[in-house]
Amino acid sequence: MSKTSLVTGAAGFVGSHLVDRLLVEGHNVIGIDDLSSGDLHNLPRGFDMHKMDIRDLQVRHVVAEIDPDLIFHLAAQISVAVSAREPQFDAEVNIGGALNIFEGARAISG
Repeated sequence: MSKTSLVTGAAGFVGSHLVDRLLVEGHNVIGIDDLSSGDLHNLPRGFDMHKMDIRDLQVRHVVAEIDPDLIFHLAAQISVAVSAREPQFDAEVNIGGALNIFEGARAISG
């Protein structure tokens, strides 16, 4: 039986390569990405992709609905310049976004 894997930041450089590898290994792969820096052209045609910002509380429900066996959380604000210039935005994406993923996962387990 194949595992369902959720990859946040799926359209980015690392995420898209992880998606390719997981598909080769037979996983059912679903992605989340807001495409702020990633590109859909990095992903295979027909790939199951949710275009959304991980800061959106709806992400919690999407994660719970997907009910993944594995979660690879790669979505992040990675620019040092943006982090220094906009620390609140950086925290909202990197901390708040991660909390949304974690809360979605927690909803799965009860």
